[in-house]
Amino acid sequence: MSPFKTLLATAALMSLAACSSNTVQGVKQDAHVVKDKAVEVKDVVVDKAIEIKDKAVEGGKAAGQAVGSGLEKAGEAVKGATN
Repeated sequence: MSPFKTLLATAALMSLAACSSNTVQGVKQDAHVVKDKAVEVKDVVVDKAIEIKDKAVEGGKAAGQAVGSGLEKAGEAVKGATN
């Protein structure tokens, strides 16, 4: 499930939790359920952010290698032209 769908599900759960009971014990139980869901959502969002960061780092490394290779070839071409 995508993080955004999980957030929507959590919001729906929070709404249901608010309406599901009218006792103090029921409200406490609902609050625990909502807290647990919020922790799950946070974990999903953090995992996704780490995944995106890792992909960005990989892309940056690949771009750096391509630029370095291009500069190296350009340097060799200049060296060959001046000899």
